[in-house]
Amino acid sequence: MPIKKTPQLTVQNFAAYFLIVIIVTLLFVLFGIYSPFWNILIFATLFATIFLPIFKKLRDLFGGHQRIASIVTCILVLFVIIIPLGLFLILLVNEGMNAFSDIFHKLNSGFFDQYTVWWKEGNFMYDQFQSLTAYISSFGGESFDITGLNFDIIGQITSGIAWFTKNSFETISNFLANIIWFIFSFFIFFFSLYYFLKDGEFFAKKITDLSPLPKKYEAAIFKKFKEVTLAMLFGIFFTAVIQGTLAGIGYAIVGVPNPIFWATATGFFSLVPLFGTAIIWGPTALILMLTGNLVGGIGLFLWGMTVVATVDNFVRPYLIEGRAPVHPLLTFLAVLGGLFAFGLQGIIYGPLVLNLLLAFLHIYEMEYAKVLKH
Repeated sequence: MPIKKTPQLTVQNFAAYFLIVIIVTLLFVLFGIYSPFWNILIFATLFATIFLPIFKKLRDLFGGHQRIASIVTCILVLFVIIIPLGLFLILLVNEGMNAFSDIFHKLNSGFFDQYTVWWKEGNFMYDQFQSLTAYISSFGGESFDITGLNFDIIGQITSGIAWFTKNSFETISNFLANIIWFIFSFFIFFFSLYYFLKDGEFFAKKITDLSPLPKKYEAAIFKKFKEVTLAMLFGIFFTAVIQGTLAGIGYAIVGVPNPIFWATATGFFSLVPLFGTAIIWGPTALILMLTGNLVGGIGLFLWGMTVVATVDNFVRPYLIEGRAPVHPLLTFLAVLGGLFAFGLQGIIYGPLVLNLLLAFLHIYEMEYAKVLKH
């Protein structure tokens, strides 16, 4: 019986293992050094990816001068995205505080008691329920005492709003306290964006050269990731912006207070499968009707049904035409899970991780296509 030879640790193998250990150790240390800037670098990478086609057109326009094209692209990002987004966030925070203050005041003043405190005689819900039970009893059914259902809805909602408001103020206070770090991060973002645009092709080539994957798979990963990202960006987030904007127009027309805040909430809930934007404009229309604004409530309901809701059926397919669609449930869970896992930046990180997974699953499907079919 032949004796199997055990692999010997040669000088050449030892040098290779030693080199790998040194590289991994240094990468780990460098990861810690860069850790304060990872959020900034990821966002700069995403913006560079989105604005890369514009950068290339500007580069051709300026006769191949990459520096000028990169500077002009950064200026466009500043004035088209960053400044409007900053102003929007200021308005959103202001209206959000006003909205929660208004709701908190109305809940404490008993404004909604006739619709929520159903166990007290004389309230709207109590009278309606008593009429219903009397009607059921006329057919031989048993009557039901609603006074036993004394669940304090107002108290629960008030406690939730108080908790949210407290945490929101703490978040804003922390942000203001770290305004110097914000300004520093702002410059780091644009500094990184400039070089990612100018030298992005060099960085991408270096990564592919060091990658052990075959070239065809590397190209397939970049292509699939780009397709899925654009499909999610255009089909999910742009649709959410359009639906939120249209809903905000409706809120402003019928006189809903703080329309920017509720429009933003509508845009976010458009990611929720099945019910979507109706989670916001539906109850809003109902509250308008219950509080005496019957025309406004009916108008908002019709606007939501015929305009806001239909965007999902007509605009979304047009935006994702020719791109790889992503199931809305996966996107919703990625956004929501990202929020819980990473905080506010999780809105980006959750879908980003999902897109990377889908890209690598595409490679797995290509590599083992014959095996998977059997």
